[in-house]
Amino acid sequence: MRAVRGSAGRSDLHLPPEVLQEPLALVRARAARRVRFLAVATFVALGVLAVRGAQLAIAPSNRTITEGTAQRYSQVKIRGVRGDVLDRNGVPLGTSIAMPNVVADPLAIADEEVDGIAARLAEHLGVPAAELAERLRSERRYVRLAMRVHPEVANRVRPMFNPRQVWVEHEQRRYYPEKTLGSQVLGYVDNDNVGMAGLERALDEELRGGERVVQRKRDQRGQDLSRPAALDLALHDGHSVHTTIDRHIQHVVEKALVDAAALSNPEAVSAVVVHVPTGDVLAMASWPPYNPNDLGGEVRARRNLVIQDAIEPGSTFKPVTMAIAMADGRATPEEKIDCEGGYWGIGRSRVRDDHPHGVVTMTEVIKYSSNICSAKLAFRVGGERFVERVREFGFGAPTGIQLPFERAGFVRSGRDIKPIELATTAFGQGVTATPLQLTMAIGAIANGGVLMSPRLVSRVEDAAGAPVRVNEPRAVRRVVPEDIADSVARMMVTVTEPGGTGTRARVPGYLVGGKTGTAQKVEDGKYTSARIGSFVGFIPADDPVLAISIVVDEPSTGSRYGGIVAGPAFAAIARESLQWLGVAPDPALLALEKAPAGANRAAPSVDDLDPVVEIEPVRLVAAEGGWRLPDLQGRSLREVLVGFQDAGISLEYSGSGVVVEQQPPPGTPIFAGDRLAVVLR
Repeated sequence: MRAVRGSAGRSDLHLPPEVLQEPLALVRARAARRVRFLAVATFVALGVLAVRGAQLAIAPSNRTITEGTAQRYSQVKIRGVRGDVLDRNGVPLGTSIAMPNVVADPLAIADEEVDGIAARLAEHLGVPAAELAERLRSERRYVRLAMRVHPEVANRVRPMFNPRQVWVEHEQRRYYPEKTLGSQVLGYVDNDNVGMAGLERALDEELRGGERVVQRKRDQRGQDLSRPAALDLALHDGHSVHTTIDRHIQHVVEKALVDAAALSNPEAVSAVVVHVPTGDVLAMASWPPYNPNDLGGEVRARRNLVIQDAIEPGSTFKPVTMAIAMADGRATPEEKIDCEGGYWGIGRSRVRDDHPHGVVTMTEVIKYSSNICSAKLAFRVGGERFVERVREFGFGAPTGIQLPFERAGFVRSGRDIKPIELATTAFGQGVTATPLQLTMAIGAIANGGVLMSPRLVSRVEDAAGAPVRVNEPRAVRRVVPEDIADSVARMMVTVTEPGGTGTRARVPGYLVGGKTGTAQKVEDGKYTSARIGSFVGFIPADDPVLAISIVVDEPSTGSRYGGIVAGPAFAAIARESLQWLGVAPDPALLALEKAPAGANRAAPSVDDLDPVVEIEPVRLVAAEGGWRLPDLQGRSLREVLVGFQDAGISLEYSGSGVVVEQQPPPGTPIFAGDRLAVVLR
């Protein structure tokens, strides 16, 4: 029957009911076919699964075994304990301790238990209950509720809870018992116990313990069913590093740096103490310090300035120039040299002496710190040869000390050096060096002309105490003959004698050889008004044991001269270090310190004089970079000392009472390092 389409486009199909109804037999037949098909398909699928199951059970593939094991077990890395860093006497400076952490499995805690557990934990952990409750509602299986808690707290918390819910575990944490002591030398580690600075970084491979991988069995929820068995990890612990640092001397040095900082309010101060015969570094410090147990604060405090600051050494470089000239036969200890009245022209440039002295001996070149005479000595040697010899002293190359980030410093090319550059290099400008390089170079002069390699690590031992590596003292090379080195060393003693620029570095009972330095600071390739004051020397000068350098960066209070800002720190470090090492003072030198009243002698410090109720100290008037000498007639010795104590003037006196004579006379310009003699009656 056809459909009839109306004018509106609709179609209506008119079929009788008997035509639309299918026979029941046909429907049943079709349903039976479908059931048989599903039965066959199910049977085939079950057969395939059975065959595959049998295959997996009888002869599983490697992949199947691996995946099944991964689902059933978890791998845990266990690392040995990081080795200790010790001082020369075996005192730990850096060690590892097991610190408790309180952790939980939130999925093992029912919702109705969370608030109660959080409230009880808050009483002991010092963490707000609301914060703990939030962590306990986490969807993770492992959360840390408190890290590095006190062991007593951990012992109280452990029995309070179901160990499946809340428990205590331990992790190794690096700990520095002396806090800030030697912090820039030791360095620090990150959260993964990896060394990031200092010895911790340089010897990370040896300090870091070995690793073992163990397996933990898990249930279907991923919960640990077993803990790894106790393992004997002794042979996998990190190696211990024995350093040459002396804990007591390190304390002395860091205290001296604090005092120096209080005296001159600088940007930074650094110091290093080296044992002259062996090159052992007994102490190395920078101020301000930092505490590696707590890495908050300024990042710049983590810099080891002794090896990372390459500065112009200034006048402390002049003994090296003198030693080179004499070793090359270009000068003799006995000859005299003309300092040209204070100015010496080199092309269109001029070299100037702050304190002109005319014709002087070689010893006085060092004592009075003449730039002109130092430049003349370098010209006698010649540019290429002079630079070559400077490099032999260790400048322009790292010392090789076992610390990261050591700078090499800068020395000009000998073939390309210009005359004015040669002149300035001779007195420590246009050349840069780290305090350690300078200390080792001056130490070579004190050591009879033999340059030693700085030794910071004496030996490395395994966990059983057996030596893995032993570092013996090592001589790098001979830089000058022994007689030349001894001559220069004797010249350097005059720097700390009356009239020298380093009288504040004197130590009663010992001869001190040294050199002061006051260099302009270079920033962005230009000299600035900022200064770096330094003193480098050795003691006892007649049989050197210690070489010490002090560098004061940008002193802003009082004087900026190296002898004043760095000399007292040298004296304090040298005195206490020699006492600690058992180096006795010379009785004859001690007797000279107590000269009779009528003798001509160096003035004592203000604190050595009997106190007076009121004094009117001498007032100094600044003039041309120094001071104009006032009339001292009728003034007491204490009044003179108080007025001159921060001027860097070497004061000598004879007699007692009040001043009746002075030399130089009133009105004379006087500068730091100059000598003033007064007679009292």
